[in-house]
Amino acid sequence: MNILIPHRWLLEHLETDATPEEIQKYLSLSGPSIERIYQTEGDSVYDIEITTNRVDSMNVRGIARESAVILNQTKIKANLKPLNIIDKNSLQLTKELPMPKVFNNPELNKRTIFIILKNIKRAATPKWMAKRLIQTEMNVHDSAIDITNYVTHEIGHPIHAFDYDKLMNTGGEIHIVEAKKGEKFTTLDGENFATVGGEVVFKNGEGQIIDLPSIKGTANTSIDESTQNVLLLAESIKAERVRFASMTHAIRTTAAQLMEKNVDPHLAEPTLLKAIELYQDLCKAEIGSKIYDDFSAKAKSNPVKIKLKKINDYLGLEIDTQKIIKILTDLKCEVELQEQGRTTGLVVTPPTFRPDLTIPADIVEEIARIYGYHNLPSLLMDTPIPTIYPKVASFQLENKIKHFLSNIGWQEVYTYSLISEKIALESDCAINQHLKLQNPLTDDKVYLRRSLLASLEEIISNNPQQKTLSIFEIANIYLPRGDNKLPDEKLILNLVSSADYRTTRGALELLLDQFFISNYKIVDNKKTIKPFSQSAEIIVNNVTIGTIGILKSGCVGIEIPIIKLLKVAKTHPTYQPIPKTMPIIEDLTFTLSKETAVGKIITTIKNIDELITGVQLDCVYKHNHTFTIKYHNLKANLSVADIEPLRKTIVKEVEKKYGAKLVGEV
Repeated sequence: MNILIPHRWLLEHLETDATPEEIQKYLSLSGPSIERIYQTEGDSVYDIEITTNRVDSMNVRGIARESAVILNQTKIKANLKPLNIIDKNSLQLTKELPMPKVFNNPELNKRTIFIILKNIKRAATPKWMAKRLIQTEMNVHDSAIDITNYVTHEIGHPIHAFDYDKLMNTGGEIHIVEAKKGEKFTTLDGENFATVGGEVVFKNGEGQIIDLPSIKGTANTSIDESTQNVLLLAESIKAERVRFASMTHAIRTTAAQLMEKNVDPHLAEPTLLKAIELYQDLCKAEIGSKIYDDFSAKAKSNPVKIKLKKINDYLGLEIDTQKIIKILTDLKCEVELQEQGRTTGLVVTPPTFRPDLTIPADIVEEIARIYGYHNLPSLLMDTPIPTIYPKVASFQLENKIKHFLSNIGWQEVYTYSLISEKIALESDCAINQHLKLQNPLTDDKVYLRRSLLASLEEIISNNPQQKTLSIFEIANIYLPRGDNKLPDEKLILNLVSSADYRTTRGALELLLDQFFISNYKIVDNKKTIKPFSQSAEIIVNNVTIGTIGILKSGCVGIEIPIIKLLKVAKTHPTYQPIPKTMPIIEDLTFTLSKETAVGKIITTIKNIDELITGVQLDCVYKHNHTFTIKYHNLKANLSVADIEPLRKTIVKEVEKKYGAKLVGEV
């Protein structure tokens, strides 16, 4: 999120002789990035990029606070001025007006604070305020409206002005509730909306929506030319609720963008007091009530414990302890030094406006950026850069696999290394044999996977519109090693297809051919091996290199560890002299039952005689399977008479073992 801050406005909160260029340079090195400086309305205006977790800096006061800390670190004198607002105890209450009744739900709203201002005079926005609103690209209306936008940009907490009389004429009640589906409301700019259900809204006693809080006001309580009394109110709706309503209705106001990032509810009071002061000054407002403040869900910061050694280890250098403490206290953190034996540590309690500081790494990051990333030492590695490739990886082999499978119609995918508990339970290992992440980003991805198959199956099941989908992935699986060691990472090639078994096995055999692996065989497993319902081992030189089988979903899956494939893969074929004799090639067609395994028939035919040098399934029509058989004698040419007994043996063995029937006669 980018914000605009005029230099002179910044100097109302920051005491410094630093030039705009110096502020741009040093803030960009250690804090918010000032992308450029504009000259607008006779002043320098900073265009500042703020990361989404730093909502405390999305205002003039926040940038001044950051500037004071960072500039002092660079030996440029800078001080954060006290916030110049009126004392709430000094407010002179005249004739008190009835206050609206508020019915709050702490689960939806953390704080509600308001005051009634009466007999306001509608006046044009003064030139100094209009100038700053223009510099920050905000619209100019009149003082009664512009004051709320001004103080929001200055202090950082959104605030809203209601027409007090309109509110009281509808019952004088504010119910902070969830909206039901289909409730209609009109925003103050005349746009009509209907709720989807679940938005947090303000309703009156009659059930009418009178505000979309923290986002935008509604027409039925908005200020207009006839407004004489104002209810000035700041609420603190839960951030996720603001985000939901704002995104659902595509109402992206400044208030919504701030509140959805967890603005500190403690800022509501100074924002309100600053607005009261401006209303009194510019609109001659009178105080019509005491300040109502329901802070039922007070924000508090949890202390973060960190050892000094850990700070130094992270940074790669040793910073003086007192300097670390000063950096943190300048950032408004409370710091306690703790000695435990030989170990020295800090207990850091962040201010409530820094909800992003929750773990030790956050504290280290704050120290590093204020100290200056540019001040951290740049050191060469103690040892030469390693040039030996790991034995378990071959980028050339992986590249060849990917390109070949893509060329024959398979799609490469990338799945998460983390899986859900449901997928983990479906694997071949118990749930306690999976490594579980202590701080997962989402609730549905918490376990490090031990197989890729389930993830690939999930992709196919999520794409039912694809009648046939074949996908593959080369990625790591993670196996526990015990004793709190990092997991054993194994690189695996996995293929999953919704095509039939023969088609998928054909793709496997073509892949093996690409690496000149010819002496392989597929042997059925007698036992069920999870996650397969039926499976077979892929064996090369009497060593199992992988598994192919039918998964529970009906898809065909293949799993091959890359390290095993590397041991048998070749970069080029073995030289064989051109034979001086000619082979005889013929086709035999058998009628087979549906459940007959064709691979076993091929193996049976190959093992009948050494003169049978090749057997291939050529085509299938209904239950008829045509096999192409190659006979070859390297020493002498074969005749029809030589192969006739072999042909009869083939037919006899296939019919006897598999109940097949030859189509035609031998």
